Amino acid sequence: MNILQTFIRLFFPKTCLNCDERLLENEQFICSNCNNSLKFLENICIICGAPKTTGECNVCRINEFQFDKARSVFMFNKVVQNMIHEFKYNEMTQIAKFMGMKAQEYIERFQPFDHIDYIVPVPLHKVKKRSRGFNQAEYLAREISKNLNWKHLPKLIKRKKFTETQTKLNKDQRKKNVSLAFAINIKYDIKGKNILLVDDVFTTGATANSITIALKEKQVNKVYVLTIARAL
Repeated sequence: MNILQTFIRLFFPKTCLNCDERLLENEQFICSNCNNSLKFLENICIICGAPKTTGECNVCRINEFQFDKARSVFMFNKVVQNMIHEFKYNEMTQIAKFMGMKAQEYIERFQPFDHIDYIVPVPLHKVKKRSRGFNQAEYLAREISKNLNWKHLPKLIKRKKFTETQTKLNKDQRKKNVSLAFAINIKYDIKGKNILLVDDVFTTGATANSITIALKEKQVNKVYVLTIARAL
């Protein structure tokens, strides 16, 4: 470390995104205590990944999801929330590397999916992407594909209509908001392939379901969903 870096660390120390504790030399974004609070989501619904001991949950029976399986690396808590917020809204895109490593560890430990042909991000509309400057799901998918040596197709799915943010909508409003919002790029031959769809947070599953319907119209074999967090 040079003199300038030493000066910056001394007078402007990096702090944890969650608890504001000063970070040690080997810590990134969050301190060791907050990192240790991140627990993989294990006891979950076999379909949608909601917290449950065994079997299928009531959410799946009601929603009749079209995707074949959904998994989330973590339950949505304050630590995860703060990291995702900084990633999406304060352009801390380097957090994608940390999340990508956690996703890799989760996949290798639990082996939740069958063979994956392509890993694909949930797309942003071009207006929203231009406003934010990047698509967080694309960053995540890129990191995971690199870590696991899976083929990344960032342009497979197009968001063909601008939709308002899902954050403040209820379940029915979310479903209506993303209905028929996606189209598949005919440049790619995906018939009979297994697709892994990646996003930051799974809430009601409306977005993933809408994309799955579009994908299955193109005769894909399986559609799996992976998110960093599962919100309830």
